[in-house]
Amino acid sequence: MTSVIFNPLEEYEQKFAALHADKTNQFFEELVRRSGVDPAKNRETVRQYHDHKEILAKLNKKLKWFKVFRVLMCITVILIPVVIWKMTPSIRALREEISQADEKVAELYRQAVAQMRPLNALFTDRDALDLIESVIPLVSFHRYFSSQQEADMRLNYDFTGYEDDEQTSVDVLAGHYNENPFLFENRRIHQMGMETYHGYKTIYWTETYRDSEGKLRTQTRSETLHATVTEPKPFYRTQVVLHYCAQGGPELCFSRDAGHLNQKSDRAIERLVRRGERKLKRKTDKAIKNNDDFMAMSNSDFEVLFDALDRTDEVQFRTLFTPLAQTNMVDLIRSDAGFGDDFHFIKQYRTNQIVAEHSQGRLINLLPQDYISYSFDVIRENFLGKNAGFFKAVYFDFAPIWAIPIYQERPVHSLKPIPKTYQSYSLRQIESLANAADPYHLAHPDTKTEAILKASYGIENDCACITAHSYDIAPRVTYVTMHGGDGHWHDVPVHWDEYLPLVETSFVHITADSSAADGSAIAMRDGLYLYQS
Repeated sequence: MTSVIFNPLEEYEQKFAALHADKTNQFFEELVRRSGVDPAKNRETVRQYHDHKEILAKLNKKLKWFKVFRVLMCITVILIPVVIWKMTPSIRALREEISQADEKVAELYRQAVAQMRPLNALFTDRDALDLIESVIPLVSFHRYFSSQQEADMRLNYDFTGYEDDEQTSVDVLAGHYNENPFLFENRRIHQMGMETYHGYKTIYWTETYRDSEGKLRTQTRSETLHATVTEPKPFYRTQVVLHYCAQGGPELCFSRDAGHLNQKSDRAIERLVRRGERKLKRKTDKAIKNNDDFMAMSNSDFEVLFDALDRTDEVQFRTLFTPLAQTNMVDLIRSDAGFGDDFHFIKQYRTNQIVAEHSQGRLINLLPQDYISYSFDVIRENFLGKNAGFFKAVYFDFAPIWAIPIYQERPVHSLKPIPKTYQSYSLRQIESLANAADPYHLAHPDTKTEAILKASYGIENDCACITAHSYDIAPRVTYVTMHGGDGHWHDVPVHWDEYLPLVETSFVHITADSSAADGSAIAMRDGLYLYQS
């Protein structure tokens, strides 16, 4: 049986990083063998392509200077006949040379693309996932996030969705680790905030004064009045989160925030721990006095650095954080081998959320377009380098979970049975598919902002209703009355935008049947096709 990961940081450094690199290299070499491409021949073509591009650039630069020189000569009217006689044939010949060079560059590029086409055609969106599975066999990634897995997570692991209109799933990647379900989710979050708009108006007036000789004089003065108006405005951001479900600590909740403590010196950490020990003692004394359920653990380094003091169940917290788990977590937080202390950890009963800063903004999966090129060496660099970075990001998303041994145990199968459903795909999967479509298909025609797409099941198999929440923008002007230096009141115009809520409802059908890909699908992702009803 494949063993679990007892020390995620040490095992990454001593085992998994090198193992993944070896398997990635072997995987790529096998693709090269299957494709039948000739790397040496492609390198020669690419070398010629770059050489001819350089020649073409020099010719274009030469033509530019010829034109400049001709213009300068023509400024001297008497030299115009000489310029036309001498320069024009040279420029015409240079243009012909540039045309031939451009044609040669294009031909070499087409040749290089054709040479690499068999290799580029072999890449799939499963490559990066298959490599991780081969390195860590307890990890399995699913083709899509099914309604069955979502129902299991909800019924048996306290997984909660967001039923409001503030968030939508942009992309999802589901799977299991030793039969514990997990979900990577890239979600778009909407929040209303306030925007301050500025307006300006310059005023002029004349003042009379006496000069040093006592004579009356006038001067013109000016002042720019500055007014502001603050109005509501929607803001959007994305967040990549790992949802990991496990049975350990079923009534326990806690949270901790990234502190970037790996960037602090040992002496700074020691001072932090000493200050934290005093805080822990006060919190413990207060809990004893109030008969609350809190008792600081003896490992002050762990207590202070992990800083999950809002925990709701001391017994279950200690069950999770055994001495090994404490040591693993402190090592993760303090080490620079991974990404250090860059992860937020939220536990809500049997669902854990890891929001790692190193994963924000990244794609949940690597796709063929991340590798393809006309150059064999660029393809190889892309495949090896991007897979190494992807593996490291995914590994250290999981690392805070793997630091807790009980979270790697196989779940006990005395769980609630999952009711059968006529729907194949989870609502999050449907939302991610809808978000892959061009917004004009699903959002209101007047939409001028991003849209939050919410899915709900339809009455037919694999049908859904997509509700798009967005805004139109109406320009407005507010006149702010201000007192000027001339002693009068002035209306200062401030232009601002009013965001008008829009709601659009569409009905869609989802299928995995590739034969249905007749060009009328409005989106395709994870082997699924989305059609508008």
